[in-house]
Amino acid sequence: MKRKIVALLALVLTVCSWTGMASAEPLRKIDAQALKGKLDQSPKAVVVDVGGLLSCLDAKIPGAVCRPCDGKDTSSFPADLPKDSVIVFYTAGGAPDGECGVIRQTLAAGFREVYVLEGGLAAWRKAGYPAAAEKRIPRITAHAVPPSRVGEWQKAQKNPLIIDIRSPKAFAAGHLDGAVNYPLAGLHLQYADIPLDRSLLVVDEDGAQSFLAASYLARKGFVNIKRLRGGMADYQRRVP
Repeated sequence: MKRKIVALLALVLTVCSWTGMASAEPLRKIDAQALKGKLDQSPKAVVVDVGGLLSCLDAKIPGAVCRPCDGKDTSSFPADLPKDSVIVFYTAGGAPDGECGVIRQTLAAGFREVYVLEGGLAAWRKAGYPAAAEKRIPRITAHAVPPSRVGEWQKAQKNPLIIDIRSPKAFAAGHLDGAVNYPLAGLHLQYADIPLDRSLLVVDEDGAQSFLAASYLARKGFVNIKRLRGGMADYQRRVP
């Protein structure tokens, strides 16, 4: 019995070691042109949007599958893929990092041809390649608040609430006073927690995703919605 327990512990430690090694491996990068070449040449090339369900359904690389990094996907991915598949991960704004659960899971499963797309969907579009919309969210007119006037906006509202849609990691690194973190990746699951009577200021990293989030919230019944112009990146540059 003791031998069986020792053997089982050894197996568990070995698997954990493999997983740790897989997650620690530096992620190989690929640019948009190289990705296009792989998609044209190999039927085993798979593109995966890990940035969040809303952004993926709204716009993605044609043929890409949506598998958010939040780890709540219950599909058989990547177990249903051949081990010699070429798998490329991306987000709307750039390349995901190795902390993404879906990527770690893929590496731990033994896939070797794994890449992240430099610049993400934005770089794909900049290279002149098309994007597909599985379920595009109609945009609203959401006026932007300049970084220097955030305080004025707060004072002018009866019941203001700053919604920061960046990742928990980015939020923890620095955010506006009083902001609440509702990552875009899970906004479709958490929006009901936001009171409808609040005046919202949507904050993202660089202004690229706040339109999407504001438009989605408007469809869910929110009326008074503004965006932070240029996102936190612009705010940190302009406000001491």
